[in-house]
Amino acid sequence: MKQPFQLVSPDRLQIRQGGGCLALFGLPFFAAGVFMCLGTIGVVPVRTANDLARPVMALMGVAFTAVGGALVFGRSWTIVDRTRRQVVKQLGLLIPMRESIVPLDRYTAVTLAFVPGDSDSNDKFPIALKAETGPDLPLCSFATYPDARACAAAIADHLHVDLEDASTDHPVRRPAGQADLPLQDRLRTEAMTGAGSDDARPSDARSEVTRELGVTTVVMPARPLPAIVLAGVVVAVAIAFVFGSSASAFVRRTDTPDPVAWFFLAFLALFIVIPMVTVLNAFVRSRRGATIVDVSREGLRIRERGAWRTRLVRSIDAADILDVDYSSRESMLASARRSAEQQVLQSRPTASTTMTPRVERMVTALTRYARAGRLTVKTRTGLIALAQGLDDAEVRYLRGVIVRALIE
Repeated sequence: MKQPFQLVSPDRLQIRQGGGCLALFGLPFFAAGVFMCLGTIGVVPVRTANDLARPVMALMGVAFTAVGGALVFGRSWTIVDRTRRQVVKQLGLLIPMRESIVPLDRYTAVTLAFVPGDSDSNDKFPIALKAETGPDLPLCSFATYPDARACAAAIADHLHVDLEDASTDHPVRRPAGQADLPLQDRLRTEAMTGAGSDDARPSDARSEVTRELGVTTVVMPARPLPAIVLAGVVVAVAIAFVFGSSASAFVRRTDTPDPVAWFFLAFLALFIVIPMVTVLNAFVRSRRGATIVDVSREGLRIRERGAWRTRLVRSIDAADILDVDYSSRESMLASARRSAEQQVLQSRPTASTTMTPRVERMVTALTRYARAGRLTVKTRTGLIALAQGLDDAEVRYLRGVIVRALIE
């Protein structure tokens, strides 16, 4: 697969975005828009119910053609020129049509961030140039961590600046030449300064840590099943039983043929059996299930113990592990604050980003309701989330256990 960035000359790095899957996604919209436009002008015969149909179809055709055309033919180019110390941004339809130039004088590092998606959008990994003061300069964005990190490392190496990986709560800044250095090699050089040390094991820790034959095994229990889920299933099953009893009595009163009656009752039974089996699996998984991580100097092996069996999920070599980070309520608050400050600066570069005491108190109070922490393993192939649902103190403790096991 061709990389979206390349050196077009010894001093110019070009990042090209657009086309590909976006073009395939936009092709149906573009075709539908062209069809409606042709139908409006009479090239394609179209019957309309009234006189208002053609103007509405014309508006829809223009909208579909514009959106589909932008997805199919839209392209963007970002050129990082280290000789002229400038970033050239170009937009166009297959060829550049609009250009803007930004000098590089006040930017000191390349940052890689993470914007989680929702039901309407995917996860994004934006890349930007970090400014000494003021807003950062957005360069591009990718849908996967490996692509984004490779591009960020290439830009940092091209400009001879640091790479700051802020895809998790604790940004890690490294020189360009050490951006792809495995965590194991980096920790061995930092061992004398206390890297890899861990907090004491919390008294209420739910996880289990054992060490045998040079392998540290961490067993992280699954999340408990919420009581509201059990209550909801019980109510649904009760309703199904009542409805099933009424249906059985109705079948007997109407002398329905036995094959039809059995088929109908079996179909209703599915609404009882399926929820019961589902909640049984979820209940057993919440009691027995766990994520099992085997850590050694060779790397990580992650297994998932479900309701009835255990399966291997991932096996990662130590050379592919770039970092192990943790999230807590405090770190999530700090990360959200940094993101909000950048959003303010992007819209108003001269605005003050200092929180008022009242806002600070409100934000601090809201952190009590933030979700529990987690571990994130950064690898060359992506991000892996572990220990979700555990307390912050236990997450910090497990991070130290895993990091120390990689270098011992």
